[in-house]
Amino acid sequence: MNDIEELKKLDPGVPDTVKTYHKTSYAAISTLRPEQSQAGKTVLITGASAGIGFAIARAYAEASAFKVILTGRRKDVLENSTSKLSKEFKNTLFDARVCDIVNVTESAALWSVLRVEGVSVDILVLNAASFGGQEPILETGFENIWPQYESNVRSLLQFTDQLYKQEDQEGRQKYLVYVSTAAIHSRSIAASLPTYTLTKMSGHLMLQKIAEEVDQNKLQVVSFHPGMILSETSRNAGLDENSLPWDHDDLPAHFAVWAATSEAAFLHGRFVWAAWDVDELRSGEVKKRVEKDPDFLTIGFTGV
Repeated sequence: MNDIEELKKLDPGVPDTVKTYHKTSYAAISTLRPEQSQAGKTVLITGASAGIGFAIARAYAEASAFKVILTGRRKDVLENSTSKLSKEFKNTLFDARVCDIVNVTESAALWSVLRVEGVSVDILVLNAASFGGQEPILETGFENIWPQYESNVRSLLQFTDQLYKQEDQEGRQKYLVYVSTAAIHSRSIAASLPTYTLTKMSGHLMLQKIAEEVDQNKLQVVSFHPGMILSETSRNAGLDENSLPWDHDDLPAHFAVWAATSEAAFLHGRFVWAAWDVDELRSGEVKKRVEKDPDFLTIGFTGV
């Protein structure tokens, strides 16, 4: 774990919401805790064939999920990842579903097939996202920006809508876990990734609004920044193990499991970092502020 003062020496923009930051998983969010058990649950994870999505799929298996549905665009990579998990976890069913979330028809067909098969999703992890270039918005152009809205905004709404409208005779509470980004509040990140930030902020605000309107007992919504993860996208950008002080991918993965439990209920509709110590979040001044201030840990208009 890291003290906030040490982190601010590296990056003055790091928020001081909590004093303790983590770079890897820790006891409070361990997937082996009984309180983290996802036994009997069916989980659907978008963009799960590699990177953070794959790590999240593995974490839900560690937490004894009944079925984990992995979606992705690349059939070979998706099936290979599913095969690896199936060999490691014998008590969880892994289901590979090729689906390009940008494609409205493919996304609708996925949920339609699940419905016909009698599969009811308990937990939806919205992890897939599209990254844009570093050019200013008007230099990027409408034709290049709009497809990112399809990925980072429209797909979130379509999948959330399908999750909520499932026919579930048991009426069990559903959980939505959204892998957001620090770009929604970090000016330095936003400056380097204009289109990504714009679309991720739009998608985040939409899910925040849904959380405000929905009955939390029917759908719990928690959004989080996963941290600095050495992903496939990062490697493709020329980064490696020595480029940055990366976080371990089990940090966002285990947090994503914790976010779909009753312990995270107080964060419904809020945004946090996976690195923030959850014991600090759910106690003391932070917890009091969450209870008293409906705007705390949300995005909105500043200055009024």
